[in-house]
Amino acid sequence: MSLWKRGNNYWIDVVVNGQRCREPLGVSDIREARKLEKERIVEFSKRRPDPAHRRKVFGSLAITQAIEAYTQERRSQVSARMLSYWAENGRRLVAVLGDAKLKSLTIDHVTLYQNQRTTEGRAPKTINGELSVLRQLLRHARLWYRFEDDYRALKNTKPPVGQALTDAEQQRLFVAAQSRADWTFAYVAAALSFYCGMRACEIKGLQWKHVDFEHARVQIRRSKTPAGWRDPSLNDACIQALRELWSRANRLGFTEPDHFVFAWQGRAHELDPTRPMESWRTAWRSLRAAAGLRHVRFHDGRHTALTRLCEAGQPDWVIQAQIGHVSPSMMKTYSHIRRKALDAAAKSLEPTFGLKFPKHEERLRERGRFVPFAAATPTSHVTVTSQSDDLDREFREIAKDIGSSGWIRTSNPPVNSRMLCR
Repeated sequence: MSLWKRGNNYWIDVVVNGQRCREPLGVSDIREARKLEKERIVEFSKRRPDPAHRRKVFGSLAITQAIEAYTQERRSQVSARMLSYWAENGRRLVAVLGDAKLKSLTIDHVTLYQNQRTTEGRAPKTINGELSVLRQLLRHARLWYRFEDDYRALKNTKPPVGQALTDAEQQRLFVAAQSRADWTFAYVAAALSFYCGMRACEIKGLQWKHVDFEHARVQIRRSKTPAGWRDPSLNDACIQALRELWSRANRLGFTEPDHFVFAWQGRAHELDPTRPMESWRTAWRSLRAAAGLRHVRFHDGRHTALTRLCEAGQPDWVIQAQIGHVSPSMMKTYSHIRRKALDAAAKSLEPTFGLKFPKHEERLRERGRFVPFAAATPTSHVTVTSQSDDLDREFREIAKDIGSSGWIRTSNPPVNSRMLCR
């Protein structure tokens, strides 16, 4: 019961938003007690969660239980991809730290995790991402204050793996893609990546109702984040690739508006256009191996597209409308200065007038002291010494004319530089 009588007064005992509320109402009449009960429940529902209560309840959960509870609470606020990311990294945390309770963790556990995962050869970015899941759980349990002063994320010492392909490499890739009919999906997906800048998740979520052949546009309504929703334009290469895929799908009756452009394929080569394709990893690996480009990732197509737009001088707002939302920091990550652009930059720095390096022999010839090396064949040690002394004096005079002292300086001030010159 939520109402019970103790002595002459009624008490309320209810659970609202996971918190138990137990207090006296200060009345002895049951009708007044029921009225106050409703009012108190409304007040309890408007209260913010008690940090101490959250810390006590959520902090007593083990890592596995905490991830399950956190996933259930945030399910309607994040994507399915993020839910699987939490679950996957949670298993890695448990493998190293054990299924310990959140309130028992210390900064030493975090340091242990960083050291062990580094020893296993994991990249700093990967380790920081795994610990970010633990940080979210501790923040939710109001326990992160124990770690925030001592926690240090690992610095990323590895260069970025993204790259922009040259025109010759792109040609090799697409010539190989056209050589086999079972690489059609990989070919069309690569065309949308390299020549439209679409992500893999955006390509998989594409439906025929999103493709406008008449106006050469495509609607992207499934992306990494809502900031990626956009209506980019399609060039002739993308239109031609999509038309080829549409003609094949039309023969199978898979061109309904809600049908996916990249239909799901089972192990028995069965097709289901109502489901999106999960992956083209096998075809892509075979394709890049045939092209001799084993180092190329599928996401490098997006890097290449953005780099080409930057080289073409397109403004940032146009690039964001075509490629999707890209922050200034990510713009630097995605845009790669290719060797062709560097050669053009070096050529633009070429002086407009001819440069002639100054020759000291001409100054000596003007003074009448220049002796060609072939003619200066000494016949005795005295001749060599006298000629070298004269030349040294001449060179020092020329050096003084151009603002130099004429002597070689050393890093040790007590040492006489003139002695070293000799």
